[in-house]
Amino acid sequence: MRIVRQDMKDGTMDDLDDMLAGLRDAPATARFDGLEAAVMQGLDRRRERSVARRSLMLAGVMAIGIGWIGSAVPAQPAQAAPGPLLIGMSDYAPSRLLER
Repeated sequence: MRIVRQDMKDGTMDDLDDMLAGLRDAPATARFDGLEAAVMQGLDRRRERSVARRSLMLAGVMAIGIGWIGSAVPAQPAQAAPGPLLIGMSDYAPSRLLER
């Protein structure tokens, strides 16, 4: 709300005090009723986004670190399994029956 006085010519501090007193005594508009709740909801959303970003950055840094450490550790050479006994292949499997 803006208070404009038409008779204000010299702009003294008394006029300014009167204008501020009039603004203080004026009723607040209805737009301010839900303002606090809206501001708090906005702050909560911003905080949630910040936590999500921080968690995503932490997961990314951990993945890069684990990958880097895993590539630095010497691996053992791969060896083939010594036959189908390790995977439990039955003598009645179709591939075995077709070999006969």
